Amino acid sequence: MMSSDLDETTFYDVHMHAFNLSHPYLLAFIRRFKGKLGALLCFSPTLPLLAKIPDLWPAAASFMESKINVAQNLLSVMENDIGSFFLLIENCLRDGKDPPLQGDRLHIGDRVYKRIILTPLMMDFGYKGKTPPGQKRKKSFHYDIPASKPIKEQVTDVFNGIKDYKESETSEKLSKKFPALESEPERMLEIYPFLGLNTQNYRYDEIEELFGKYFGEKASTEQELLANMGRFDGDIDHLTTGSFAGVKVYPPLGFDPWPNGKYGDAEELRKVKLLYSLCCEKNIPITAHGGTGGFVTVDKKRLRSYASVEKWERVLAAFPNLRLNLAHLPMDEKTLWFVPNPLHPLRNAYVKLVLNHENAYIDFSCQVADDEYFVALAKALRRLPTPERKKLSERILFGSDFAVNLLGIESYSRCLTLFSKTKALTEDEKHAFCCLNPQRFLFAPAKG
Repeated sequence: MMSSDLDETTFYDVHMHAFNLSHPYLLAFIRRFKGKLGALLCFSPTLPLLAKIPDLWPAAASFMESKINVAQNLLSVMENDIGSFFLLIENCLRDGKDPPLQGDRLHIGDRVYKRIILTPLMMDFGYKGKTPPGQKRKKSFHYDIPASKPIKEQVTDVFNGIKDYKESETSEKLSKKFPALESEPERMLEIYPFLGLNTQNYRYDEIEELFGKYFGEKASTEQELLANMGRFDGDIDHLTTGSFAGVKVYPPLGFDPWPNGKYGDAEELRKVKLLYSLCCEKNIPITAHGGTGGFVTVDKKRLRSYASVEKWERVLAAFPNLRLNLAHLPMDEKTLWFVPNPLHPLRNAYVKLVLNHENAYIDFSCQVADDEYFVALAKALRRLPTPERKKLSERILFGSDFAVNLLGIESYSRCLTLFSKTKALTEDEKHAFCCLNPQRFLFAPAKG
C-alpha cells in the first residue's frame, strides 16, 4: 500500500479494549491497579503519627481521595455493558467545551478526520486447566486459583455490544447517560475487533479451525469489516469471515511467543509456529502486549521470559512477513536519583525491533498520561540519524489502551486532546501515527 493509496481522512485507535468486569480475572484486575490501592494502604501504619501532625492531614486526605477517585473512575466505566461502553466513548468525545468530535468531524492537530476506527483487542483470560502447562503456582492465599474465563463469552458480549451501539442510531431517545449524543443521530465509531488467542488453550487442529472459520483464505478487508459491523445475531457459531481485523496475544497471561530454553515445549512451539505461518499466509496482523505490566497470571520468572523483546526478534527472524505491533513503547528516561538515561534498554529494544524488521510496528498505548511522554518521544526520534528516524516514524501507532489507561488519565477525550495539542510532535508525525501508519499495519500487504 503506497502513500498515495492511503485514506487520509480516517483516525485509528489501534489499541483499546472493550471488556467489563465479567471478562478478566478479578484477581489479575486488582493486581493491575494495585499501585493505586497500595498508595492508600501505605498510609495505614502512619495514621497514628499523622494524627499528631494535624497540618499533614489535609494533604494526606487529598492524596487518598485522588487515588480512590482514579479507581472509581475506571470501575465506573467497566461496570457498563459493552454497547454502553462504546456509547460512553463517543459521548465523551462530543462532551465539554471545544470537544475533539464535533458533528461528523474529529479534530486532531491541524487535521480533520471523517471516520474513527477502533480495534478493541480481546484478551484470552481463560485456560482450560487450573494451572498452565508446566507451571507451578505459588499461592498468595487459600483460594488463589484463577477462575475459567472463556474467550467465547467475551466475543459474544463484544459483538452484541457493537450491534447495540450501531442500533442506537435508530433509538428515539438515548439514555440521559449520553446527553451529547441526543442531537447526533448517526454513530461515528467503526469497530473492528481483534481475536484474543493463547495457543496454550487450544490443540493444533483447533487453531487451524479457528483461522479457517474467522479468516478464511485471507485477512478481513476494511470493506468486509464495515459491512459486517452490527450484524451479529447473538449466536457465536454464526460468526464467520469478515468479523475480526487481527489477532491479539498477551504474554503475561501465559502466551509464550517462542517456547524454547528453560520453558521450552515442543508442542507449544509447533502451535505458535502454526499461528505465525497462518497470519503470514493470510496477511493477518498481530498485536502483542509488551512489557511485564498488565494482567498477570504467570510467575515472575516466566513473565520476564515471555515478555522479552528478544522472543519477538526470534519470531520475526523466522517469520519476516509477519505484521507485528509490539505495544506500550516505554519513554521514561529517569532512573534512580533522577539521573537521565538516554540509553533506556527496553525502549531501545523496541526501536531495534522496528529498524531490523520491515513489518514490525510499535504503539504507545497506556503510556501517555501527560505531555512529557510526547516530549520524550520527540527527543528519541530526533536523536536518530535521518534514515532511521524516518523508518521509525512510519511504524509508530496511536493507541489509547482505554479503559485501562484511566489509571493514568481521566478520560478518552483527554487522551485524544493531549495527542492533538502537543507541540512536541509535528503535525505530519501526528497524522502518520493516527492515520497513515495504522492503515499499513491493519490492511497493507506485508513487505518482503
